[in-house]
Amino acid sequence: MDASTHKPIRRILLSNDDGIDAIGLKILYDIAVQFSDDVWVIAPSENRSGASRSITLRRDVAIQQIGPKRYSCSGTPADCIIFGMSQILDQPPDLVLTGINHGMNVADDILYSGTVAGAMEAALLQVPAIAMSQRHGRDDIADYAPSQRFGVAVVRHLLDVGIPDRVIMNVNFPKTNVDQIKGMKPAFLDRHKLGDVIVAGEGPHHYRLGPLHSDPQKSPGSDRAVLDNGWISLTPLLMDVTAQDVMASLTPTKLDVEPV
Repeated sequence: MDASTHKPIRRILLSNDDGIDAIGLKILYDIAVQFSDDVWVIAPSENRSGASRSITLRRDVAIQQIGPKRYSCSGTPADCIIFGMSQILDQPPDLVLTGINHGMNVADDILYSGTVAGAMEAALLQVPAIAMSQRHGRDDIADYAPSQRFGVAVVRHLLDVGIPDRVIMNVNFPKTNVDQIKGMKPAFLDRHKLGDVIVAGEGPHHYRLGPLHSDPQKSPGSDRAVLDNGWISLTPLLMDVTAQDVMASLTPTKLDVEPV
């Protein structure tokens, strides 16, 4: 069994947003057991893609054990981490891995991603976390060949580098022949959303979101560009979304209150 050279990984918690039966989750499990023999799975009972960091309020969340150390949750990916760590596990994990997502999570997509959200919830609870996604991953296990081949090496590398508090690592695997993958490369988030495609629903005044209207141009050095060039993209994401440059331009200002 492999392990990080810096911090022992005794327990790992897995989750995703594609659902408990997703192929990517099975692959993620195979990766996790290379680092620990105490691997737990708590994932949504159905597909929760696009759930972002939503949590379930004002209604019950049902958690069902479906196997040894394996649970389905009726809530969102964030719910899976919250309830899993508070109600299922008797002690926190040393690492949370989410994915492997059905499709990439890059650029503006990370704001919608339940895969990223599950990792962020772990970071809020002071557990190191890595979100992993496979570009063009679908329902065929062959689509996940890059993440299958290199997933262990990527996790080992990130553990050796270290994951700071309140930071998650967002990993995307390119869709290409595994022999043509160049390696891992740090990349910033691209900007690609131009708008949304809306399609008719099943009845009057019903609508659905169609494919994202995406900018075909990719910024050099961004996650989308890195994937196009055959690299596995590594993007550290902060939990603190304060715009520090704008903050520096703001100053305390007294307000003159007009008499009523």
